Amino acid sequence: MFLRYVLLAVVIASSQMYAEQGIARAVKSEGGLVIYWEQNSSDAGANQVEIFDEHGHGISKLNVLRPVPDAKRVSIDDVSARGDLIAVGAVYVNKQGSRQIPNAGALLLFDFSGQMLSAITMDTTHAITRLAVDDRSNIWTLTDGAGVGVDPATVPMVVEYSNKGEIQKELLTHKMFPFHASDTRQDALIGPAAMGYEDGVVWFWLPGSTDLVTVSTSDYKVSIMKPGLPMTGNHAYPLAIKREPSGSLVAQLGQENGAGGRELAYYRWSASEWTRFKPGSCDGQVLIGTSAQGQIFIPHEIEHTSTCIFRNGQ
Repeated sequence: MFLRYVLLAVVIASSQMYAEQGIARAVKSEGGLVIYWEQNSSDAGANQVEIFDEHGHGISKLNVLRPVPDAKRVSIDDVSARGDLIAVGAVYVNKQGSRQIPNAGALLLFDFSGQMLSAITMDTTHAITRLAVDDRSNIWTLTDGAGVGVDPATVPMVVEYSNKGEIQKELLTHKMFPFHASDTRQDALIGPAAMGYEDGVVWFWLPGSTDLVTVSTSDYKVSIMKPGLPMTGNHAYPLAIKREPSGSLVAQLGQENGAGGRELAYYRWSASEWTRFKPGSCDGQVLIGTSAQGQIFIPHEIEHTSTCIFRNGQ
Protein backbone atom coordinates (compact mmCIF):
# COMPACT_ATOMS: atom_id res chain seq x y z
CA MET A 1 0.00 0.00 0.00
CA PHE A 2 1.36 3.37 -1.07
CA LEU A 3 1.20 5.71 1.92
CA ARG A 4 3.06 8.74 3.21
CA TYR A 5 6.29 6.77 3.57
CA VAL A 6 6.93 7.36 -0.12
CA LEU A 7 7.48 11.02 0.64
CA LEU A 8 10.20 10.18 3.16
CA ALA A 9 12.34 8.49 0.53
CA VAL A 10 15.80 9.67 -0.39
CA VAL A 11 16.44 12.69 -2.57
CA ILE A 12 16.02 12.46 -6.31
CA ALA A 13 18.89 14.39 -7.81
CA SER A 14 16.79 15.87 -10.61
CA SER A 15 13.58 15.29 -12.50
CA GLN A 16 13.59 15.46 -16.27
CA MET A 17 10.71 17.74 -17.22
CA TYR A 18 11.40 18.08 -20.96
CA ALA A 19 8.37 17.47 -23.19
CA GLU A 20 9.07 15.96 -26.59
CA GLN A 21 7.06 18.67 -28.35
CA GLY A 22 7.50 21.43 -25.76
CA ILE A 23 4.06 20.97 -24.19
CA ALA A 24 2.89 20.32 -20.65
CA ARG A 25 0.89 17.26 -21.69
CA ALA A 26 3.10 14.50 -23.07
CA VAL A 27 2.01 11.76 -25.46
CA LYS A 28 3.45 8.58 -26.95
CA SER A 29 2.23 5.54 -28.86
CA GLU A 30 3.28 1.94 -28.26
CA GLY A 31 1.77 -1.50 -28.67
CA GLY A 32 -1.42 -0.19 -30.28
CA LEU A 33 -2.03 2.29 -27.44
CA VAL A 34 -1.85 6.08 -27.25
CA ILE A 35 -0.78 7.29 -23.80
CA TYR A 36 -1.19 10.85 -22.53
CA TRP A 37 0.09 12.18 -19.23
CA GLU A 38 0.39 15.46 -17.36
CA GLN A 39 4.03 16.25 -16.75
CA ASN A 40 3.18 18.34 -13.69
CA SER A 41 -0.02 18.18 -11.68
CA SER A 42 -1.23 19.55 -8.36
CA ASP A 43 -4.89 18.56 -8.87
CA ALA A 44 -5.66 15.48 -6.79
CA GLY A 45 -9.15 15.39 -8.26
CA ALA A 46 -7.97 14.96 -11.85
CA ASN A 47 -6.56 12.01 -13.76
CA GLN A 48 -2.91 12.49 -14.67
CA VAL A 49 -2.74 9.57 -17.14
CA GLU A 50 -5.17 8.62 -19.93
CA ILE A 51 -4.81 5.70 -22.32
CA PHE A 52 -6.65 5.22 -25.63
CA ASP A 53 -6.50 2.79 -28.52
CA GLU A 54 -5.31 4.08 -31.90
CA HIS A 55 -8.90 4.93 -32.86
CA GLY A 56 -9.37 7.25 -29.91
CA HIS A 57 -11.44 4.94 -27.70
CA GLY A 58 -10.71 5.34 -23.99
CA ILE A 59 -9.14 2.33 -22.24
CA SER A 60 -7.84 3.50 -18.87
CA LYS A 61 -7.43 6.55 -16.61
CA LEU A 62 -5.08 6.91 -13.64
CA ASN A 63 -4.89 9.32 -10.75
CA VAL A 64 -1.37 9.10 -9.34
CA LEU A 65 -1.61 12.07 -6.96
CA ARG A 66 -4.65 11.14 -4.87
CA PRO A 67 -3.04 8.04 -3.27
CA VAL A 68 -0.38 10.28 -1.68
CA PRO A 69 -2.23 12.72 0.63
CA ASP A 70 1.00 14.35 1.84
CA ALA A 71 1.99 15.33 -1.72
CA LYS A 72 1.13 18.74 -3.12
CA ARG A 73 2.43 18.01 -6.61
CA VAL A 74 3.55 15.16 -8.83
CA SER A 75 5.72 15.19 -11.93
CA ILE A 76 5.60 12.30 -14.38
CA ASP A 77 8.66 11.49 -16.46
CA ASP A 78 7.27 8.60 -18.50
CA VAL A 79 4.45 6.07 -18.78
CA SER A 80 4.41 2.67 -20.50
CA ALA A 81 1.66 0.07 -20.87
CA ARG A 82 1.52 -3.44 -22.26
CA GLY A 83 -0.48 -6.58 -21.55
CA ASP A 84 -2.28 -5.98 -18.26
CA LEU A 85 0.29 -3.61 -16.69
CA ILE A 86 0.79 0.17 -16.67
CA ALA A 87 4.08 1.56 -15.34
CA VAL A 88 4.58 5.18 -14.30
CA GLY A 89 7.81 6.95 -13.35
CA ALA A 90 6.89 9.79 -10.98
CA VAL A 91 8.40 12.27 -8.53
CA TYR A 92 6.38 13.67 -5.59
CA VAL A 93 6.76 17.01 -3.81
CA ASN A 94 5.64 17.08 -0.18
CA LYS A 95 3.20 19.73 1.08
CA GLN A 96 5.88 20.89 3.50
CA GLY A 97 8.18 21.68 0.59
CA SER A 98 11.36 20.16 -0.76
CA ARG A 99 13.56 21.86 1.84
CA GLN A 100 11.72 20.18 4.68
CA ILE A 101 11.13 16.78 3.10
CA PRO A 102 13.12 15.71 0.01
CA ASN A 103 11.27 14.96 -3.20
CA ALA A 104 10.47 11.27 -3.59
CA GLY A 105 10.72 9.28 -6.80
CA ALA A 106 8.76 6.11 -7.40
CA LEU A 107 8.01 3.42 -9.94
CA LEU A 108 4.22 2.97 -9.83
CA LEU A 109 2.47 -0.11 -11.20
CA PHE A 110 -1.25 -0.18 -12.09
CA ASP A 111 -3.69 -2.48 -13.80
CA PHE A 112 -5.98 -1.17 -16.54
CA SER A 113 -8.86 -0.70 -14.11
CA GLY A 114 -6.77 2.02 -12.49
CA GLN A 115 -5.95 0.07 -9.34
CA MET A 116 -2.45 0.62 -7.97
CA LEU A 117 -0.65 -2.71 -7.66
CA SER A 118 2.56 -1.51 -6.07
CA ALA A 119 4.87 1.47 -5.66
CA ILE A 120 8.63 1.24 -5.37
CA THR A 121 10.67 4.16 -4.11
CA MET A 122 13.80 5.01 -6.10
CA ASP A 123 17.16 5.92 -4.62
CA THR A 124 19.39 8.44 -6.35
CA THR A 125 21.14 5.84 -8.52
CA HIS A 126 17.85 4.50 -9.90
CA ALA A 127 15.88 7.68 -10.61
CA ILE A 128 13.79 7.18 -13.76
CA THR A 129 14.13 9.19 -16.97
CA ARG A 130 12.33 6.80 -19.35
CA LEU A 131 10.74 3.36 -19.05
CA ALA A 132 9.21 0.57 -21.13
CA VAL A 133 7.11 -2.51 -20.32
CA ASP A 134 7.97 -5.69 -22.23
CA ASP A 135 5.83 -8.68 -23.27
CA ARG A 136 6.51 -10.44 -19.96
CA SER A 137 5.29 -7.41 -18.00
CA ASN A 138 8.82 -6.65 -16.87
CA ILE A 139 9.69 -2.97 -16.62
CA TRP A 140 12.89 -1.51 -18.06
CA THR A 141 14.06 1.91 -16.93
CA LEU A 142 16.62 4.36 -18.26
CA THR A 143 18.10 6.00 -15.19
CA ASP A 144 18.67 9.70 -14.64
CA GLY A 145 22.11 9.34 -13.03
CA ALA A 146 23.16 10.23 -9.50
CA GLY A 147 24.54 13.71 -10.14
CA VAL A 148 27.77 15.36 -9.08
CA GLY A 149 30.00 13.58 -6.59
CA VAL A 150 28.91 10.02 -7.39
CA ASP A 151 31.13 7.68 -9.40
CA PRO A 152 29.27 7.09 -12.70
CA ALA A 153 30.87 3.64 -12.86
CA THR A 154 28.61 2.63 -9.97
CA VAL A 155 25.35 3.92 -11.48
CA PRO A 156 23.45 1.56 -13.80
CA MET A 157 22.21 3.01 -17.08
CA VAL A 158 19.40 0.45 -17.43
CA VAL A 159 17.49 -1.44 -14.75
CA GLU A 160 15.03 -4.28 -15.33
CA TYR A 161 12.24 -4.81 -12.77
CA SER A 162 9.76 -7.65 -12.41
CA ASN A 163 6.03 -6.95 -12.49
CA LYS A 164 6.27 -6.89 -8.69
CA GLY A 165 8.86 -4.14 -8.75
CA GLU A 166 11.84 -6.33 -7.85
CA ILE A 167 15.16 -5.62 -9.55
CA GLN A 168 16.01 -8.37 -12.04
CA LYS A 169 19.03 -6.96 -13.82
CA GLU A 170 21.26 -3.88 -13.95
CA LEU A 171 23.02 -3.19 -17.24
CA LEU A 172 25.68 -0.80 -18.49
CA THR A 173 26.85 2.20 -16.45
CA HIS A 174 26.75 5.95 -16.88
CA LYS A 175 30.55 5.95 -17.16
CA MET A 176 30.19 4.15 -20.50
CA PHE A 177 28.42 7.23 -21.89
CA PRO A 178 30.66 10.20 -21.01
CA PHE A 179 28.26 12.89 -22.24
CA HIS A 180 25.64 11.47 -19.86
CA ALA A 181 27.99 10.43 -17.04
CA SER A 182 26.52 12.57 -14.25
CA ASP A 183 23.00 12.68 -15.61
CA THR A 184 21.00 11.71 -18.69
CA ARG A 185 21.04 15.03 -20.51
CA GLN A 186 18.20 16.30 -22.68
CA ASP A 187 16.97 19.75 -23.65
CA ALA A 188 15.33 21.72 -26.45
CA LEU A 189 18.55 21.91 -28.49
CA ILE A 190 19.78 18.30 -28.40
CA GLY A 191 16.31 16.80 -28.07
CA PRO A 192 14.72 14.28 -25.71
CA ALA A 193 15.91 10.90 -24.54
CA ALA A 194 13.74 8.03 -25.79
CA MET A 195 13.07 4.42 -24.86
CA GLY A 196 10.84 1.63 -26.11
CA TYR A 197 10.25 -2.07 -26.53
CA GLU A 198 9.28 -4.23 -29.50
CA ASP A 199 9.65 -7.91 -30.38
CA GLY A 200 12.13 -8.92 -27.67
CA VAL A 201 14.26 -5.78 -27.90
CA VAL A 202 14.48 -2.87 -25.49
CA TRP A 203 16.05 0.24 -27.01
CA PHE A 204 17.00 3.70 -25.87
CA TRP A 205 18.32 6.84 -27.52
CA LEU A 206 20.65 9.32 -25.82
CA PRO A 207 20.49 12.85 -27.26
CA GLY A 208 23.63 14.86 -27.88
CA SER A 209 25.86 11.80 -28.02
CA THR A 210 23.35 10.14 -30.41
CA ASP A 211 23.88 6.70 -28.88
CA LEU A 212 21.33 4.10 -29.96
CA VAL A 213 21.43 1.13 -27.59
CA THR A 214 19.49 -2.12 -27.96
CA VAL A 215 19.18 -4.89 -25.37
CA SER A 216 17.83 -8.37 -26.03
CA THR A 217 15.32 -9.25 -23.30
CA SER A 218 16.10 -12.97 -23.71
CA ASP A 219 19.90 -13.01 -23.27
CA TYR A 220 20.73 -9.37 -22.39
CA LYS A 221 22.94 -8.98 -25.45
CA VAL A 222 23.76 -5.29 -25.91
CA SER A 223 24.45 -3.37 -29.12
CA ILE A 224 25.60 0.27 -29.18
CA MET A 225 25.59 2.40 -32.33
CA LYS A 226 25.98 6.11 -33.12
CA PRO A 227 23.70 6.97 -36.05
CA GLY A 228 24.26 10.71 -35.59
CA LEU A 229 21.53 13.04 -36.80
CA PRO A 230 20.58 14.38 -40.25
CA MET A 231 21.44 18.00 -39.49
CA THR A 232 24.19 20.57 -39.81
CA GLY A 233 25.03 23.51 -37.57
CA ASN A 234 22.41 24.97 -35.25
CA HIS A 235 19.69 25.26 -37.87
CA ALA A 236 17.85 22.09 -36.90
CA TYR A 237 16.80 20.48 -33.67
CA PRO A 238 15.37 17.02 -32.95
CA LEU A 239 11.79 16.80 -31.66
CA ALA A 240 11.34 13.03 -31.53
CA ILE A 241 13.35 9.87 -32.20
CA LYS A 242 11.54 6.54 -32.56
CA ARG A 243 12.75 3.04 -33.43
CA GLU A 244 10.80 0.83 -35.83
CA PRO A 245 10.41 -2.93 -35.27
CA SER A 246 12.76 -3.45 -38.25
CA GLY A 247 15.54 -1.65 -36.38
CA SER A 248 15.38 1.53 -38.45
CA LEU A 249 15.06 4.92 -36.77
CA VAL A 250 12.56 7.66 -37.55
CA ALA A 251 13.35 11.25 -36.59
CA GLN A 252 11.19 14.37 -36.59
CA LEU A 253 13.16 17.61 -36.71
CA GLY A 254 12.41 21.30 -36.75
CA GLN A 255 14.62 23.05 -39.28
CA GLU A 256 14.92 26.10 -41.52
CA ASN A 257 12.92 25.89 -44.73
CA GLY A 258 15.24 28.01 -46.89
CA ALA A 259 12.85 30.96 -46.93
CA GLY A 260 13.65 32.30 -43.49
CA GLY A 261 10.97 30.23 -41.77
CA ARG A 262 10.83 26.90 -39.98
CA GLU A 263 9.36 23.57 -40.98
CA LEU A 264 8.91 20.04 -39.72
CA ALA A 265 11.13 17.50 -41.45
CA TYR A 266 11.05 13.70 -41.27
CA TYR A 267 14.01 11.36 -41.72
CA ARG A 268 14.50 7.61 -41.64
CA TRP A 269 17.79 5.95 -40.69
CA SER A 270 18.33 2.64 -42.42
CA ALA A 271 21.39 0.90 -43.86
CA SER A 272 23.59 3.37 -41.95
CA GLU A 273 22.25 6.51 -43.62
CA TRP A 274 19.52 9.09 -43.08
CA THR A 275 16.96 9.67 -45.84
CA ARG A 276 14.34 12.40 -45.81
CA PHE A 277 10.72 11.44 -46.52
CA LYS A 278 7.21 12.86 -46.47
CA PRO A 279 4.72 10.90 -44.33
CA GLY A 280 1.81 11.23 -46.77
CA SER A 281 -1.37 12.60 -45.25
CA CYS A 282 0.36 12.63 -41.83
CA ASP A 283 2.77 15.35 -43.00
CA GLY A 284 2.92 18.22 -40.53
CA GLN A 285 1.68 16.15 -37.61
CA VAL A 286 3.52 15.05 -34.46
CA LEU A 287 5.47 11.77 -34.48
CA ILE A 288 4.55 9.82 -31.32
CA GLY A 289 5.61 6.25 -32.09
CA THR A 290 5.98 3.39 -34.54
CA SER A 291 4.41 -0.03 -34.96
CA ALA A 292 4.38 -2.93 -37.40
CA GLN A 293 1.75 -0.93 -39.32
CA GLY A 294 3.95 2.14 -39.75
CA GLN A 295 4.74 5.45 -38.10
CA ILE A 296 2.16 6.90 -35.71
CA PHE A 297 1.25 10.60 -35.75
CA ILE A 298 -1.31 12.89 -34.13
CA PRO A 299 -2.34 16.46 -35.01
CA HIS A 300 -0.66 19.30 -33.14
CA GLU A 301 -3.86 19.91 -31.21
CA ILE A 302 -2.91 17.72 -28.28
CA GLU A 303 -6.49 16.92 -27.31
CA HIS A 304 -6.87 14.70 -30.38
CA THR A 305 -6.91 11.02 -29.42
CA SER A 306 -7.13 9.38 -32.86
CA THR A 307 -3.99 8.75 -34.87
CA CYS A 308 -2.68 9.00 -38.40
CA ILE A 309 -0.63 6.01 -39.56
CA PHE A 310 1.92 6.34 -42.34
CA ARG A 311 2.84 3.00 -43.82
CA ASN A 312 6.36 2.77 -45.25
CA GLY A 313 6.30 2.71 -49.00
CA GLN A 314 2.72 4.00 -49.37
